[in-house]
Amino acid sequence: MASGLTAELRLPAHPTELGVAREFVERACVDFGLDADAAFDFVLAANEAVTNAIRHGRADDDGQILLVTLADGERLTLVVRDYGVFVMPPLESPPRLEGGRGMAMMRSLTDDFELLIDALGTTVRLSKDRR
Repeated sequence: MASGLTAELRLPAHPTELGVAREFVERACVDFGLDADAAFDFVLAANEAVTNAIRHGRADDDGQILLVTLADGERLTLVVRDYGVFVMPPLESPPRLEGGRGMAMMRSLTDDFELLIDALGTTVRLSKDRR
Protein backbone atom coordinates (compact mmCIF):
# COMPACT_ATOMS: atom_id res chain seq x y z
CA MET A 1 0.00 0.00 0.00
CA ALA A 2 1.77 3.09 -1.21
CA SER A 3 1.50 6.39 0.60
CA GLY A 4 -1.86 8.06 0.11
CA LEU A 5 -3.70 4.90 -0.93
CA THR A 6 -6.75 3.61 0.86
CA ALA A 7 -8.65 0.37 1.05
CA GLU A 8 -12.22 -0.11 2.23
CA LEU A 9 -14.12 -3.08 3.60
CA ARG A 10 -17.80 -3.20 4.45
CA LEU A 11 -18.21 -6.05 6.86
CA PRO A 12 -21.32 -7.77 8.24
CA ALA A 13 -21.59 -6.81 11.91
CA HIS A 14 -21.21 -10.35 13.20
CA PRO A 15 -18.49 -11.94 15.37
CA THR A 16 -17.84 -14.59 12.72
CA GLU A 17 -16.41 -11.80 10.53
CA LEU A 18 -13.54 -10.91 12.90
CA GLY A 19 -11.13 -13.14 10.96
CA VAL A 20 -11.97 -11.28 7.75
CA ALA A 21 -11.32 -7.97 9.51
CA ARG A 22 -7.97 -9.18 10.86
CA GLU A 23 -6.93 -10.41 7.38
CA PHE A 24 -7.87 -7.02 5.90
CA VAL A 25 -5.70 -5.20 8.45
CA GLU A 26 -2.86 -7.73 8.18
CA ARG A 27 -2.77 -7.19 4.40
CA ALA A 28 -2.62 -3.42 4.92
CA CYS A 29 0.26 -3.85 7.39
CA VAL A 30 2.23 -6.01 4.96
CA ASP A 31 1.55 -3.72 1.99
CA PHE A 32 2.55 -0.68 4.07
CA GLY A 33 5.72 -2.35 5.31
CA LEU A 34 5.16 -2.52 9.06
CA ASP A 35 7.56 -4.89 10.81
CA ALA A 36 6.15 -8.06 12.38
CA ASP A 37 5.93 -6.67 15.94
CA ALA A 38 4.24 -3.43 14.87
CA ALA A 39 1.84 -5.35 12.63
CA PHE A 40 0.94 -7.76 15.46
CA ASP A 41 0.13 -4.84 17.79
CA PHE A 42 -1.87 -3.03 15.11
CA VAL A 43 -3.92 -6.11 14.21
CA LEU A 44 -4.63 -6.77 17.90
CA ALA A 45 -5.82 -3.19 18.39
CA ALA A 46 -7.89 -3.44 15.20
CA ASN A 47 -9.50 -6.66 16.41
CA GLU A 48 -10.56 -4.86 19.59
CA ALA A 49 -12.00 -1.91 17.66
CA VAL A 50 -13.99 -4.17 15.33
CA THR A 51 -15.16 -6.35 18.23
CA ASN A 52 -16.44 -3.23 20.00
CA ALA A 53 -18.22 -2.03 16.87
CA ILE A 54 -19.93 -5.40 16.53
CA ARG A 55 -20.78 -5.88 20.22
CA HIS A 56 -21.60 -2.33 21.29
CA GLY A 57 -22.28 -0.45 18.08
CA ARG A 58 -24.95 -0.74 15.45
CA ALA A 59 -24.75 -1.82 11.85
CA ASP A 60 -25.95 0.30 8.96
CA ASP A 61 -29.21 -0.48 7.15
CA ASP A 62 -27.44 -3.27 5.26
CA GLY A 63 -26.18 -4.89 8.49
CA GLN A 64 -22.60 -3.74 8.00
CA ILE A 65 -19.84 -1.73 9.63
CA LEU A 66 -17.10 0.10 7.73
CA LEU A 67 -13.32 -0.39 7.87
CA VAL A 68 -10.96 1.88 5.96
CA THR A 69 -7.16 1.79 5.89
CA LEU A 70 -5.22 4.91 4.93
CA ALA A 71 -1.50 5.08 4.22
CA ASP A 72 -0.10 8.56 4.68
CA GLY A 73 3.64 9.08 4.68
CA GLU A 74 5.04 7.02 7.54
CA ARG A 75 1.65 6.39 9.18
CA LEU A 76 -0.92 3.64 8.61
CA THR A 77 -4.41 4.43 9.91
CA LEU A 78 -7.42 2.20 10.36
CA VAL A 79 -10.87 3.73 10.65
CA VAL A 80 -13.66 1.57 12.11
CA ARG A 81 -17.14 3.09 11.79
CA ASP A 82 -20.41 1.84 13.18
CA TYR A 83 -23.76 3.56 13.29
CA GLY A 84 -24.60 3.43 16.98
CA VAL A 85 -23.81 6.13 19.50
CA PHE A 86 -21.17 5.00 21.98
CA VAL A 87 -21.90 5.79 25.62
CA MET A 88 -18.71 6.48 27.57
CA PRO A 89 -18.62 4.55 30.86
CA PRO A 90 -18.14 6.68 33.99
CA LEU A 91 -14.47 7.46 34.57
CA GLU A 92 -14.57 6.18 38.12
CA SER A 93 -16.00 2.79 37.18
CA PRO A 94 -13.44 -0.04 37.43
CA PRO A 95 -12.92 -2.39 34.49
CA ARG A 96 -15.25 -5.36 34.56
CA LEU A 97 -14.06 -8.93 34.34
CA GLU A 98 -15.74 -9.36 30.96
CA GLY A 99 -14.39 -6.16 29.48
CA GLY A 100 -13.75 -2.50 29.99
CA ARG A 101 -10.06 -2.41 29.07
CA GLY A 102 -10.35 -2.10 25.30
CA MET A 103 -9.70 1.61 24.89
CA ALA A 104 -6.62 1.51 27.12
CA MET A 105 -5.36 -1.52 25.21
CA MET A 106 -5.92 0.11 21.80
CA ARG A 107 -4.17 3.26 23.02
CA SER A 108 -1.16 1.28 24.29
CA LEU A 109 -0.78 -0.75 21.06
CA THR A 110 -0.93 2.17 18.63
CA ASP A 111 0.85 5.46 18.06
CA ASP A 112 -2.43 7.36 17.94
CA PHE A 113 -5.95 6.50 19.08
CA GLU A 114 -9.08 8.59 18.56
CA LEU A 115 -12.69 7.94 19.53
CA LEU A 116 -15.10 10.18 17.62
CA ILE A 117 -18.79 10.18 18.49
CA ASP A 118 -21.46 12.03 16.55
CA ALA A 119 -25.19 11.78 15.97
CA LEU A 120 -24.67 9.31 13.11
CA GLY A 121 -22.40 6.85 14.88
CA THR A 122 -19.06 6.04 16.40
CA THR A 123 -15.67 6.12 14.70
CA VAL A 124 -12.43 4.70 16.05
CA ARG A 125 -9.17 5.78 14.39
CA LEU A 126 -6.03 3.77 15.11
CA SER A 127 -2.65 4.73 13.68
CA LYS A 128 0.74 3.05 13.63
CA ASP A 129 3.95 4.67 12.47
CA ARG A 130 6.45 2.87 10.29
CA ARG A 131 9.82 2.85 12.03
